[in-house]
Amino acid sequence: MAFTNNNGVVQIADDVLVAIVQTATMEIDGVHSIISTLASEIMEKLGKKTNKGINIFNNNNKLTININLSIKQNYKILEVGQNVQNKVKSAMESMTGLEIDKININVVSIEIDKNKNTENKEN
Repeated sequence: MAFTNNNGVVQIADDVLVAIVQTATMEIDGVHSIISTLASEIMEKLGKKTNKGINIFNNNNKLTININLSIKQNYKILEVGQNVQNKVKSAMESMTGLEIDKININVVSIEIDKNKNTENKEN
């Protein structure tokens, strides 16, 4: 992704931005995983590179970030989402100096702890 300033252009690889988002997201309690969408899985099968559940858009050096998440069972979805938004915003701004316009969280699944369900069935 290219960012223009008074001195020229700074190019930051999409993989670098995605890695920052992934690292910050996975540090939040309650996040199980970042989930690919069906569209990105199809694109990968066609040989196109995707960012597995993270999309980053640049609009006049302001970023919009979309993250698809699976949340762990027994966590408050809104709270986890807000924690991810805050952590990602802080990490991206401190590491890149870029302004974040929006961070959209899409919770696409809940990860059920299968061990707990197995234990309950045995009792």
